[in-house]
Order: sequence, then structure tokens, then C-alpha cells
Amino acid sequence: MKAEIIDNLSTLIAYNVRGSVQYKHRFDGFVGELDFKEFMTLRKPDNIFLDGGMFVPIKQKTSYLENPVYFTVTSQPIENYRDVYSRFSNVSCKALYILCWNADTSHTWDRKDILNIGKSILVPTFIVYKFKDGDFISSSLDELLAEFRKTYHSYKDEVNSCIKQHFADTLMRFDETHLKELYLQRLVFDGYIGLQYERGKPTDIDQIVLSGKTDDYYLLEVKEKDLCKREPKGFGMDIERIGFFGDLKRQIGMETYYFIKQIKDQRTREFLQWRYITMTDFFKYCLKENVEGGIGMRSENSKNYTWICPENHFKVYP
Repeated sequence: MKAEIIDNLSTLIAYNVRGSVQYKHRFDGFVGELDFKEFMTLRKPDNIFLDGGMFVPIKQKTSYLENPVYFTVTSQPIENYRDVYSRFSNVSCKALYILCWNADTSHTWDRKDILNIGKSILVPTFIVYKFKDGDFISSSLDELLAEFRKTYHSYKDEVNSCIKQHFADTLMRFDETHLKELYLQRLVFDGYIGLQYERGKPTDIDQIVLSGKTDDYYLLEVKEKDLCKREPKGFGMDIERIGFFGDLKRQIGMETYYFIKQIKDQRTREFLQWRYITMTDFFKYCLKENVEGGIGMRSENSKNYTWICPENHFKVYP
């Protein structure tokens, strides 16, 4: 089943990005996130790790926290999320949803052509809840989708087959459960919502952790990066993303830890070490100078400015 999950994930991404460059950046990000999950599962068994969710604004040309729908896809009990959703309800969200799936019944998943491209992909039956007035109430996937205005853009796959095969081979080393978690979040966002509904600029939370040491929740942001080439050398983040985490902390009171899977260079992507910093410290010490970032998921003609924080402010994770 692992190979089919990876293939279906590839299909979802290929039909939702501009081309091979954006596909590669998306999967490089997935590799970093999956490595982090497996690393922390071994190193921090006493912490409770929750699946992160996505903020999806309901109107075009709006960003992040402008009247978004927030949703999480998880196989964990919804009670694990009650405190988190209570705090997220302080954000001006149009609605908050949680979509639950049963890890024990994945062998019964259906296959449907939800993109209308002539290819069926794996789809589970989600048990959906809406968080309202401090409680989870029964809902449905249709109700979640009805939060958005229906539109239509044709799907097109322009990704090089060699790049697809490279990442298909790379992802095979990861735990199947972690791959399912990733796939199902993308199924909802790239499959069910995808290009069929109007939406603004989305953003996600990679993970949420309940620390066994402080008994408080923290947001986790994970990126795979090498040191920037200019002096002083360090690691960057998109300016909009920095603002997002600052705004979110002011509204829900949760600190974000920024984890870097440091690699030697962009060509070999050889792993060196894990490093981290709080977003409060990142903002405090970063150079407030606009630096042109990588292409990421944008078009090659658009601008993507980042701020760089010198590497000496990042701790090495033991």
C-alpha cells in the first residue's frame, strides 16, 4: 500500500503545482517534515505530538488569517485537540473543522477519480466534526467544502517523470503511517478543495506538541535548508510567514519553534544536523533586510523576500 500512497500523493501535487520546479520544492519540504517526525518520535517519546492543520482563506488575494477555514486531518482522538481548538477559536476563522480517519481500516479505503483526470486515488471515509461554541459537533466533508465558493480551473500535470521517480524512491524509506498522515492532509487540500474552489493564500502548521516538561502547547515549523551564501551566514524565512507566526502567537498565545534540517548544499542535500530557534528569537535577531528567496511554490517571475537570522542564534538539537 505504501507505493500506492506515494503514487497518489505525487498525483495530487503534480496536478496542483505550476511545474517540475515547484513539485521538487514541495517534495523536498515533505522529506524534511517526515524526517523530523521520525526523529522526534524516537527522541521525545514523552511528548504528545498532534497533527498540524491548515488555514485556508475563503477569498482570492487574501492571506493566511483573513477569515480562513482551519482544518486538521488526524487519526488521533478528537479529545486530544479540544484545548488546541479552544485556543485557535480566538483566531477570526470562518470555521474550524477536524477530519478523523481510522488507521485500522485503511485496507478498506475506496478509490475515486476526485480530480476528474481519468485516474482514481485512495479515499477514506472521514468522520468530520466542526468546532463551535467550545465543542466538537458532528459535521461532514460537504459542509466543510460549502464554506468555499465553487469555481473551476482545469488540472494539468507538467512535472518531469524523472523527478517523480526520484521522490517515489526517496519516500519509500519512511514509515507508512506517517506517509498516510501526509497524504490525507493533501487529499483534502489538493484533492477535495484543490482548484475547484476559490481560496486565498493558505498556510499550514507542521505539528503541534504538548511538552511533557512545561505542560504547554507549542507549534512546530520544519524546513530543510543549507546556510545562505551571503554574510552573515544563517537561515531565512519568508517575511509573510514570519508575520503569520507573530500574529498567531498574539491571538492564541502559542510559541513556535523553528526547526532546521540543515543540509550541506542544495545539490547533494547531505544531512548535517538539526537546529532550532523560537520564532520570538528569530524575529528579535534576524536582519530586517529583504533578501530574494528561492522560487518555492511561486511562479518564476514573482518576488519572494526573506529575512535572515545569523546561524549563531540557532541551537543544535542534541
